[in-house]
Amino acid sequence: MAYPSEVVERLTSVYEELMWLANRPFVTPRRARAWYSAVVAEALKRKVRRFTGQVSKAALDDIDGKLVLEHYNRLSHSLSELIELHSKGINDPSKFIELIQKCERVNITTDKENYRIRKLAGDYRLAGVRMVDWQSIDKAAQAKLYQRKLRGQVANASEFAPVAY
Repeated sequence: MAYPSEVVERLTSVYEELMWLANRPFVTPRRARAWYSAVVAEALKRKVRRFTGQVSKAALDDIDGKLVLEHYNRLSHSLSELIELHSKGINDPSKFIELIQKCERVNITTDKENYRIRKLAGDYRLAGVRMVDWQSIDKAAQAKLYQRKLRGQVANASEFAPVAY
């Protein structure tokens, strides 16, 4: 899925801001990336973040617990690597936009699972996380997950909006 031109323009601007910040004294790629994660992503999430349709079994078992939108392609790590590489003289916002398209895909997991997944470099199997496809989840649980984690949080929320059950 290609982003609309206004989103590409905004992401190009964000890339330029990130690279300016990364080239400041005492700013590591990780710190520059934190600016994206903590400041910019909030404003962009409804335009760039996409839900995969995958929910962990543990999240379904504890649907009222602490659930997170888990970036399974390791957004933070990948973005830090790109910033470090581009700080060496590369100026290519298209690579940043490609990375955002790839890494702003999310699954729903529990907070504890998210922690285990991060510690195990994104390996769901090693983390003991079992995923369930959205279509196999009962309608009441879909409605609750939509309200809690998708509505207003992901660009493709309407694809998962509850239907009468």
